[in-house]
Amino acid sequence: MHFESVIVTAGYPAVFLFAMGECMGIPLPGETGLLIAAAASGTGKLFSIGWVISAAAAGAIVGDTLGYWIGRRGGRGLVLRLTGKFFLKREHLKKAEGFFSRHGGKAVFFGRSVSYLRILTALLAGVSCMRYPSFLLYNALGGITWAVVFGLAGYAFGRNIGFLEECIRDIGWGALAVFALALLSYLLWKNAGGSRKKTPK
Repeated sequence: MHFESVIVTAGYPAVFLFAMGECMGIPLPGETGLLIAAAASGTGKLFSIGWVISAAAAGAIVGDTLGYWIGRRGGRGLVLRLTGKFFLKREHLKKAEGFFSRHGGKAVFFGRSVSYLRILTALLAGVSCMRYPSFLLYNALGGITWAVVFGLAGYAFGRNIGFLEECIRDIGWGALAVFALALLSYLLWKNAGGSRKKTPK
């Protein structure tokens, strides 16, 4: 079954679970799931955008909380084993550690905008023993903001998909017409040049 079919079939629980899994350290397409469900809600056929955003935000907050406690209890050794198991590169871990050590709470808030940071930030917050109340605050604010921004972006795309299809079709026809005119002009120019060469002096 295709990923889009899973989202369409399972609905809000799938949005929640994909977001939760991604944020707790499993490289699942949580953000993609949010965008697909939000776009579907924009078409007016399947979901409510409010519930899509709520499911994604809840999944992100719960997933980050679980990731935090996994990192806090398991330590850096567990994070290293997870990176190897789920095909995350060690260099991503080093970059994430550097980003987190420099920015702390801001890393928790902004980290979800970068794919590998979204997967590792909560784990690293736990490994570094960041105070849980502070983590929870930035986690909740970041999760809600992420769900609202990407949810509304997907919703807007779904609402305007008919217009976008028309634009793409018009651009395609326009490009074809320009190409045809350019080809015709080239052939006429080439033919005119050949005729001049054959004209006797």
